[in-house]
Amino acid sequence: MDRKTLTSRQYFKLLSLIYGVMLLAQVGTGTVLFLLRNTQLEVTPNHEMLSQALMYIGPFLAFMLPFMGWAISKQTLKTISSKESLSEKLRKYQSNLLLKYAFFEAPTLVSAFGYFLTGNIWFLGAGIGLVLFFLTQAPSKKRLLKTLPFSPIEEAKLNNPEAEVTELPIKD
Repeated sequence: MDRKTLTSRQYFKLLSLIYGVMLLAQVGTGTVLFLLRNTQLEVTPNHEMLSQALMYIGPFLAFMLPFMGWAISKQTLKTISSKESLSEKLRKYQSNLLLKYAFFEAPTLVSAFGYFLTGNIWFLGAGIGLVLFFLTQAPSKKRLLKTLPFSPIEEAKLNNPEAEVTELPIKD
């Protein structure tokens, strides 16, 4: 398998791209489901039993999953050793970020579908709140430097936009 070397600038663009796609998935799905629900109001019935079930599941997911993602992320980041190579640290950080973001995305999508299926405005509010909270989780160089143990040489590489910092496997 071939590998592609990324510079510091490319690595942070990749993190921003991942974040942007996850944000777009949440906002886009929520918007489509909101519009579908509002344009087909008389066609989509209110399911009282489904609404009651989702009223228990929704808040649990909305509050617990982002917290769980944050906690798992913190624990995983603690396992990254200062003795590991810069490339390995950055790959682990990227994987950790994907997992953390997934724990934010799932309850947002459940809230959007909850609103679509039941018409309960609470789900819409919860989804918007989760997206707003997700906006505070944007990746940044400052956050990365604060989170992981880097040597002064590694920090200098990360601060140099043209320095090669990691390799990613690519498919042919």
